[in-house]
Amino acid sequence: MSERKLSGQIAVIASMKSLKLLWIQSNEFTGPIPDLSDLQLESFNVRDNMLTGVVPASLTGLASLKNVSLSNNNFQGPMPDFADTVSTDIGDGNRFCVKSGPCGPMTTTLLEVAAGFRYPLDLAVSWKGNAPCNQQWVGIVCSSSDVSSINLPNRNLSGMISPAIANLTRLRKLILSNNHLTGMIPHALVTLPNLSILDVTNNSLTGQVPMFKPSVKVLAEGNQFGESGDNNGEGGGSSGGGKPKSNAGMIVGIIVAVIILFAFIGLFVHHRNNKNIEKFRPVSTKTSPAESEMKIQVVGINRNSSGSSAVPTEFYSHVSAANSTNIADLFDSHGMQLPMEVLLKATNNFSEDCILGRGGFGVVFKGNLNGKLVAVKRCDGGTMGTKGHQEFLAEIDVLRKVRHRHLVALLGYCTHGNERLLVYEYMSGGTLREHLCDLQQSGYTPLTWTQRMIIALDVARGIEYLHGLAQETFIHRDLKPSNILLDQDLRAKVSDFGLVKPAKDTEKALTTRVAGTFGYLAPEYATTGKVTTKVDVYAYGVILMEMITGRKVLDDSLPDDETHLVTIFRRNMLDKEKFRKFVDPTLELSAESWNSLLEVSDLARHCTAREPYQRPDMCHCVNRLSSLVDQWKPTNVDEDDGEGETSEMGLHQQLEKWRSDDFTISDSDTFSSFNMPRR
Repeated sequence: MSERKLSGQIAVIASMKSLKLLWIQSNEFTGPIPDLSDLQLESFNVRDNMLTGVVPASLTGLASLKNVSLSNNNFQGPMPDFADTVSTDIGDGNRFCVKSGPCGPMTTTLLEVAAGFRYPLDLAVSWKGNAPCNQQWVGIVCSSSDVSSINLPNRNLSGMISPAIANLTRLRKLILSNNHLTGMIPHALVTLPNLSILDVTNNSLTGQVPMFKPSVKVLAEGNQFGESGDNNGEGGGSSGGGKPKSNAGMIVGIIVAVIILFAFIGLFVHHRNNKNIEKFRPVSTKTSPAESEMKIQVVGINRNSSGSSAVPTEFYSHVSAANSTNIADLFDSHGMQLPMEVLLKATNNFSEDCILGRGGFGVVFKGNLNGKLVAVKRCDGGTMGTKGHQEFLAEIDVLRKVRHRHLVALLGYCTHGNERLLVYEYMSGGTLREHLCDLQQSGYTPLTWTQRMIIALDVARGIEYLHGLAQETFIHRDLKPSNILLDQDLRAKVSDFGLVKPAKDTEKALTTRVAGTFGYLAPEYATTGKVTTKVDVYAYGVILMEMITGRKVLDDSLPDDETHLVTIFRRNMLDKEKFRKFVDPTLELSAESWNSLLEVSDLARHCTAREPYQRPDMCHCVNRLSSLVDQWKPTNVDEDDGEGETSEMGLHQQLEKWRSDDFTISDSDTFSSFNMPRR
């Protein structure tokens, strides 16, 4: 019998849509697991291979999956989290960063860099654990616990240069020479404040070399750059495709002449056809001194009754006398689009000191636009793909149509090369998750029961608006504590609308590809892809359970029969004494608060019912919670104020009494005010 084993990558299985069982264990397959979201796999066994990369969500969230075996590979990133119904064999032999939860920010960034290189095996063997600077990661050099150099020449790397490298703001050297890299040099690299050397010689890169600062030495010979992409020393480096300087000068001269010719033609046509209209031109990343004086203040965006965006009333610019273009004119032409240099300035060139959080979408930065704090979500444009770009556009489209005090407002957006950025109002209170499950890391004090009730009502009102009060019906699909943001007064707003689905009022049940976060997915949605507003109701019920217990929806640190919060919550509700011990121990509950908590627990139980028709609408959740939060109570009547006496009098008697108490009211005024005929 032959001992020869199969090798190569397994990307081809993504196209096998009828595949139910995949057993390729004990071979030498390499590379990452592809996107399996279009498959109906029931059994996935790849143990004892040399596979690399992060275990994708398309596998962990596969509704049809019954058993999976991943042992003895070189998988990286966070430990995969499968459903309780899936039999797993993850075991030892992999290189996950931590046993539970997400990897650290620096590890996450370097794994995105490895993803651009298609997760090469030699990097997977070395890049293990969660502390790149405390371990010997091949090619990684650190200084003061930050990555200062990526040195990977002659490593036989393929794939592309990831724009995630721009997140390593202390990086000084990036050396990737003598590999097989393709694609373009990400423009995001020009934002690296400390970069001094970029060496990408002898690869297969295309496009143009970005314009780096003069202090950056760029080495880029031996690639396939277009002639206009040759730096020829510009930006501080000797770069380009190795063309002679004389030829380059001739080409530049021809290009300049053509540009001048077209400029004259354009000016003539513009003057003839459009004398009185000055059209907006896209802002380049290289600004003139006059443009550099532009300051923008963001306060709010007016919307008309139909929900469309109007010109922001207080989104304006102060520009030097030499350039008096008003930002409102820019918005008339380009809606809510902002220039890249404005966001670079607002976030201090996307400084790590401004980072508010990280996720699969990219990084969120705190920004300052002329004194107005904002949150800038910088999507990972280079690796987001078609799906990520669609989510980016969907979020803009939804937030331009909806406006509610409990939905995070979109103030603007920016598209620049591979960069995709969204600008929101800044919420200084962090996320609900940080206040519930991440208290040790966040440093917040535990929420009181009253605060949790108010937050729950705020969220319910925001989702109620999406479901039935907006001009269209919208389904959020990714409601969870990390997508609920709090302001300084701990009032809540729902955020992250990339997965929102619009639904016609006549057709509120849609079938779509499953998306969202496992644990918050309604059963019918996870198994069939059928999505209705009741999907959000289910997720809302899970959030109520987390607020009551202070626990995460899925917690692998607990015994197997207690990892799923919804199951254990519904079970413990059957015994009040047992349930009291199950409630968040940080809550100090009076008798009235305990009764309130029981009512909310009952609401959470109904919201997480298995069948959609058994769940209430969000308007019912609002009514039930508002009766608990905004309880009206009659005030005690002070007998000394004469209220009891006057309440027994007729109207004319009360008027006479008021008149005798020195009320100076004329008869005509009195009868006119009460709209009664004079006798």
